[in-house]
Amino acid sequence: MEHQDKETVLELKYHSLDRFANADQQLRSGVHIQNYKSQTRVFQFIEDNFPELYSFYERMYQAKLSYYQSINGKFYYLEYFDEVKSKLNKESLKSKFTLFAIFLYTLHRVEKRFSTSLSRQELVEVLNNHPKMKPHIHRLFLGAVKEETATTQTTLLKWVNDSLRELEKLGWIHISEEDSEQFELLPAFERIALIYADAINNIDEIKTTNE
Repeated sequence: MEHQDKETVLELKYHSLDRFANADQQLRSGVHIQNYKSQTRVFQFIEDNFPELYSFYERMYQAKLSYYQSINGKFYYLEYFDEVKSKLNKESLKSKFTLFAIFLYTLHRVEKRFSTSLSRQELVEVLNNHPKMKPHIHRLFLGAVKEETATTQTTLLKWVNDSLRELEKLGWIHISEEDSEQFELLPAFERIALIYADAINNIDEIKTTNE
């Protein structure tokens, strides 16, 4: 009934209660929506009804329906104004996942180490040998830079796996259903730079500690 009540304030060009409910649930969960596989229909629904949806979120949730045109495509996402965000207790990425997102973006877009498709193992190998990133990872999880052991490798791999799952929830990446070792960076991956530009430009100054 929640969506049915709220749709009375909407005048959609292409009316679809199911599609609106799907878009609304994803947007308010923090998902970034782009023209990609399972998101295509919802993406098109937002495209067709953007002015109406923009007004709806502004009135009903004091939120801004935003979009960004990245080099790989357009994506939509919901931004809450600061005063509303504090009331909702909206959580951002945990610090360890934020660090991963910053490193992955830097490797892809700044250092151009990867294309939009890569494997977990490729990523682990680069992180394991990166002179700027490796010390941060060791300090965060091990307390200090240490020699390579089975434990350090297990720790690194777990961090990569956990982080990829969190980024997929946001719609920033897609993990292959045929081969879970492979993943793809989606257009919404560019959102990392919109949020963490300062950290990306100043990796040496990032403070990492496991305390």
